[in-house]
Amino acid sequence: MSNQPTSGTPPCSHAAGVVDAGALARLTVAQVALLATSLVDGDPVWALLEQDPRRGVRALVAERSRRQAETRRRADRTDQLLQFEQRFWGRGVQRLAGVDEVGRGCLAGPVVAAAVVLPPGQRLPGLDDSKKLTAPSRQRLAAAVGEVALGVGLGVVEAADIDRLNILQATLAAMRQALAALDPSPEHVLVDGNQRPHSPWPETVLIGGDGRSQTIAAASVVAKVHRDRLMVDLDRIYPGYGFAQHKGYGSAAHLRALRDLGPCPLHRRSFAPVLRSLPPTSVEAMAGRLAACTDAADLDRVALEVTQSALVFGPAAQTGLRQLHRRRREVLTAPGRQGEEVAADYLTGLGYQVLARRYRVRGGEIDVVARDAGELVFVEVKTARRGSQADPAERVRRRQRARIELAARHFLARHRGDPVACRFDLITVVLDRDRAEIDHLPDAFRPGR
Repeated sequence: MSNQPTSGTPPCSHAAGVVDAGALARLTVAQVALLATSLVDGDPVWALLEQDPRRGVRALVAERSRRQAETRRRADRTDQLLQFEQRFWGRGVQRLAGVDEVGRGCLAGPVVAAAVVLPPGQRLPGLDDSKKLTAPSRQRLAAAVGEVALGVGLGVVEAADIDRLNILQATLAAMRQALAALDPSPEHVLVDGNQRPHSPWPETVLIGGDGRSQTIAAASVVAKVHRDRLMVDLDRIYPGYGFAQHKGYGSAAHLRALRDLGPCPLHRRSFAPVLRSLPPTSVEAMAGRLAACTDAADLDRVALEVTQSALVFGPAAQTGLRQLHRRRREVLTAPGRQGEEVAADYLTGLGYQVLARRYRVRGGEIDVVARDAGELVFVEVKTARRGSQADPAERVRRRQRARIELAARHFLARHRGDPVACRFDLITVVLDRDRAEIDHLPDAFRPGR
């Protein structure tokens, strides 16, 4: 009878403790690989395999070492990404949301934000900033997030609204949409970046958060996968631009297509490469430049060009551009917006926690919602410029109070929790060039009065 080893079970019993160098030498590389699947870490057989002269056996050992190192790296990375989560979970925050956006730097397509709430203690090995992951890894991890998450919300702001709002405000709007879509609502929000979206919930901003927080990383992966799928679908509707490949980013192929075909409805007219693809005196180009202005002086310079090009545009287009200029100037110079910023900063300096700004519901609105110790404060902000004849405090009429009270009831109904005392404050702000005078009247009025 032949004593040569055959395929299948190795001719030695590791369980019986009889594996030695001689026995291993009689095994083929395939049989060693089969044996290795039954070995645990620390088994002395690994030391024998490391000394085996055969290249194939040493390759098996090297691959095992690589896998172990990768497992340790992922575990260490997961621990790093959980530092912020552990702090909040340790304080009793059960519904901690992470929110992030993708598509901010694209020339075409929407900006998409995702908000994710993971169960306390949840670990997702392999999760990281979506930009560091391959497309298959992102898809696998997005599916894993969907399986374990307590809630996932998405927000989408289209190109036309990006041009109208500017990319920063569009990004924050998408984040607010994503957070509002969460069910149940979060108790605290971790935000990627350095700008708070001013949602109704307490927020902590983390610069580079998608690489520092597991919850934000989960949101970045979900947002990226969702937006990529959108752009693949839109590629079929607007062929020729290559959206399925570059997803709307300014690749060389995309810029060539933009130059050859001109912009389509997905393109952001306020972005410079898209503007450059338009005829310099076209209505679209001028509208894009007006929408892209970030200060009143720049806006007025573009408006002068519009006036000087009246014969080129014609009366109807000229009227439309003038209306756009007027609306954009109102946004950039509105005292009310400036006053709300001043009031929110003032309250923060007093130690208040600002929970929401410009909280709007159908039929009602509140300028600032804040927490003062154990009391919830609904703040109406009235602003005037120095020299104005009107006293801003006198503008809080009965109808205005009714709108504030309606919004307050909506806020309380949506954020149910332990009963909390409430009050309605009034802050008046008088703007004088680069200064502001603030008058704060706590408990300025009572509901129904």
